[in-house]
Amino acid sequence: MADIDIAATQRDMSTGVRAELVAGGFDGPEEVGHGGFGVVYRCREPELERMVAVKLLLSEVHGDERGRFVREQRALGRLSGHPHIVQVLRIDLTATGRPFIVMPYFTRGSLDRVVRATGPLRWPDALSIGVRMAGALAAAHAVGIVHGDVKPGNILLTDYGEPLLSDFGIARFGDETMSASALVQGTPAYTAPEVLRGAVQNAVADVYGLGATLYYLTTGHCPAARPGGEAGDLGADLEAYGVPDEARDAIVAALSADPEDRPGSAIEFGELLREAQRDTGQPVDTMAMPVDGAESARTVLPAQPIAPVTPPPPPIAATKFRPPAPARAVVERTRLLDILRAAAERRLILVHGPAGFGKTTLVVQWARELRATGVPVAWLTVDADDDNVVWFLTHLIEAIRRVRPELARELGDLLEERSSNATRSVLSALIDEIHDSGQPIVLVIDDWHRINGRKTFAAVDYLLEHGCHHLKLVVAGRARTGLPLSKLRVADELVEIDTAALRFDPEETGTFLVGVSGLPLTGEDVTRILESTEGWPAGLRLAQLSLSGRDDPSGFIDNLSGRHHAIGDYLTENVLDSLDPPLLDFLMATTITPRICAGLAAALSGRADARALLEQIADRNLFLHRMEENESGEWFRYHGLFADHLQRRLGYWDPDRVQVLHARAAAWFADHDLLIEAVDHTLAAGDPEGAVDLVESQAMGLIVNSRMATILGLLAKLPASLTDVRPRLQLCAAWANVGLERGVRVYTAARKVESAIEASGTPEPQATAFRVEAALAIGMEEYIADRLENLSELVPEHITALDNTIVAMNAADLAAVDALNRFDFDGVRHWHGQALYYGRELPSLAVMHSHCVAGLSEVEQVHPSAAEAHFTTAIAAVNPESEVVVRATELAGAFLGDLRYRQNRLTEAGERLATALGRHGDPRSAEVALAGYGTGARIAVIHGDIEHAERLLRTGERLAQDRSLPRLAARMINERLRIGLPVPDDVRARLLNLPPYRAQHIRIRAALAELAQESAIRMLLTDGTPAALAAARERAEVMYREILTLNRPRAKVDSSLLYACCLWATGEHEAACAIARPAVTLCVERGVPRLAQDAGPYMSEISAAVGPECLPHLGE
Repeated sequence: MADIDIAATQRDMSTGVRAELVAGGFDGPEEVGHGGFGVVYRCREPELERMVAVKLLLSEVHGDERGRFVREQRALGRLSGHPHIVQVLRIDLTATGRPFIVMPYFTRGSLDRVVRATGPLRWPDALSIGVRMAGALAAAHAVGIVHGDVKPGNILLTDYGEPLLSDFGIARFGDETMSASALVQGTPAYTAPEVLRGAVQNAVADVYGLGATLYYLTTGHCPAARPGGEAGDLGADLEAYGVPDEARDAIVAALSADPEDRPGSAIEFGELLREAQRDTGQPVDTMAMPVDGAESARTVLPAQPIAPVTPPPPPIAATKFRPPAPARAVVERTRLLDILRAAAERRLILVHGPAGFGKTTLVVQWARELRATGVPVAWLTVDADDDNVVWFLTHLIEAIRRVRPELARELGDLLEERSSNATRSVLSALIDEIHDSGQPIVLVIDDWHRINGRKTFAAVDYLLEHGCHHLKLVVAGRARTGLPLSKLRVADELVEIDTAALRFDPEETGTFLVGVSGLPLTGEDVTRILESTEGWPAGLRLAQLSLSGRDDPSGFIDNLSGRHHAIGDYLTENVLDSLDPPLLDFLMATTITPRICAGLAAALSGRADARALLEQIADRNLFLHRMEENESGEWFRYHGLFADHLQRRLGYWDPDRVQVLHARAAAWFADHDLLIEAVDHTLAAGDPEGAVDLVESQAMGLIVNSRMATILGLLAKLPASLTDVRPRLQLCAAWANVGLERGVRVYTAARKVESAIEASGTPEPQATAFRVEAALAIGMEEYIADRLENLSELVPEHITALDNTIVAMNAADLAAVDALNRFDFDGVRHWHGQALYYGRELPSLAVMHSHCVAGLSEVEQVHPSAAEAHFTTAIAAVNPESEVVVRATELAGAFLGDLRYRQNRLTEAGERLATALGRHGDPRSAEVALAGYGTGARIAVIHGDIEHAERLLRTGERLAQDRSLPRLAARMINERLRIGLPVPDDVRARLLNLPPYRAQHIRIRAALAELAQESAIRMLLTDGTPAALAAARERAEVMYREILTLNRPRAKVDSSLLYACCLWATGEHEAACAIARPAVTLCVERGVPRLAQDAGPYMSEISAAVGPECLPHLGE
């Protein structure tokens, strides 16, 4: 038999098919898939201006395979119109009689592609897909069609994230019989066991395939590929990926080996999944079913709004956390990898050198090798924005969570809320979590030379100094600035790969130019190129591109000379000069942004064929690398040197066009909600006013979502001359600094509001609204700093001028705080009602703080039941899913814990106070610290844990000093004296020399004065000498009589009981009982016995004398 050139035959056939498709009305057919009986082409239908997929039967296919093709046409035709089954647009024949099916073309591909690219889906998203696919299968089964090959690869994603069931090529119809050989045609890993044993495909077998698909989506591997392979362990596997019991049971049931144990139909399985969604608090998806199916399931759950499949992360996030795809021609740097293997246990590996020396390529190879041995590698490519330490740490945490999702779950939200105040806490918590996990992790930081921020340098220094042996860093960049190299070198914890090491040696150069690139060069040619480029990898790459296709390379090699920059310019010019002008123009337009996708490229270049051009450029190795896909399409990145040179060239030829391109990029990024990139390009376009407008339009949304660090970072990019005349931007700066507890900057921004109002000529009533909001920001800062004394009258007087409901609600809330601060309990009730009114359309979390203030007012009035109602309402208003919300619950939890202590419910009190202090041990509110550290110490003493009590008090004292909180400092001293712990001599002297108490009308001042007087009295009572006791009695009586003149019920209880203790100490027992009896009775009747018991050292004796009925309530 004569030899046949199979490849040539296939090319001829492919050329003929393309010609037939073009003749049939399709443009640019490109093969995108090839199977045993058909080929899929991506084509453009010019009449409808859309991209389609054309599935065409091979002419060589006959018999059963042709039957499969016809079967798919029939199946898709019967199921046309279902929202989760791929639609048939057209069925026809080519000019030579080849049948084909036209279907929509989906750029995002299949779920299998998504999982392989980004890892397993979140289990709620997998359940949502399962419900929709169950509806699709139910529709097929209702018309007698069994799919037969349900798997992730046959579920496509539309551009809107909706899943579609596809590939009915082996579908079995209810009226068909099939040969034994045709029964097992599906993918074995997703085929039911009974079908593999020879049984006929049926609806229950499709249920198995869907169950196996959901298992794969949540774990990243199919059931047949799991370690061990025992079906009994499938549930444990799902549990390891966080799948809850309800969802786990449904999936495992679908994977039962015995078909009798599976759900009896796709509808039944879909209902199990919907039940799991409801039981786990997820939105319940609609299962689109035919009318008959719907009639048979009248009792199914009502649908809730459908949660779309979680899209891949936005491009700025995803590209930072993935190493760039390697170029097609890559040399394995074995020589350098050997160095890295020997240095694997060092704390830092530093790879540094000039641009184009292959730093990133080497690190990518090392990361790949580490991953192959089971070591997780987190990747972070930094840029200038990472000079903002909050942004840097946010990116670093996200990089780590992508490979170790169990780590740092709450730290990202904490950073946005607390900014740089929390960086040390975040780093410490991250290091502790990595250490406690006992698992190694390698963190790669690429493009280190883009970092210049001192605080970012300090953060990495802290990681290197305090990180445990489980954490290794690999840093790559053009510079070594900011790294603690000397310390690490002395400790033998540093390995450097520098410029000399990165240069290609003769063997590597020959391997690259001849072995990998296939250039017809002699050994002498390779040596001459190596000498000219000095082993510069980028120069070698440029030389390889220029030499490709040349008949006589010697002349070109003879002209290779000069230093790196000259070689780079020369070679780049030679590459570009060989390109067609339209392609060169496209390259210059699309290198204006660091990353590019088809949509962005089309916007920049005006080319409708942008996607095809990007793919052509990537295929030709013109310094463009494929990165990944997301909702905006497939993303690419140009080589930095290539892009820089093209931009310099464009700026020289057509500087006006540079600004036009930046403006187009800004518009595209703004349309896709990528605000930081939009602002950067708007500024680069020479439109600072437009950048300011863009930030101003989004600023309040960032504030409402607690994106404080983000708004300040954006404002820092804008010209101060423009932002200084925008009152709204100055207010947002004030609010952001309030959230980040930067008091001085709050006042600065608030003062600028008035200047901005005058400079901008803001008319009334908007000007008044801005002034009210500025006063509100100052008041909020003073409240957070625990020094609010008098709220500006602007706030309560002009609250109706505020057009933002959230701001108005906060104004009413702060007015209630101000009323409480003045012991105006009626005012608290009024402003609490106003806060509820303004917050009626807002989430329940919005009025949580107002309930806390109202509860504190009731505590001051000794109304514990009313206070408890407010605190429990506040806690119930919160669903703690983020760090911001967790912090919000600390306040209500602390107040309720403190109340539980007064009620003698010590176990619950201790638990709530410990939770309120938070896992980071740094409560934002002084009120939380007062209860957490003060009352928490009392509970520790009751349980006999003096050491824990002292630790709490020391922590509270440090916090009071660090944040200048005198009320907290006074409480810590008071608690020390109660316990009998020592206090400094200067503090004792100051307390004993206090002047007599005078009535206080401001709550914070009252607390300071009364805590100090009580501490002095306790010291005198402990002294026990007649003179000291007399002095204590005198101080207590003055305070008691001063407070009697005020409308402060709780203060009256405290002062009367303390006075009674002093009377008892001086032997005036009857007078003591007379003073104490009303207060003790009130405490017992209101259910707050600890309020009386803690009042002084003689309360047990006084209670016994007041009346035996008090003893069971007060105890010892």
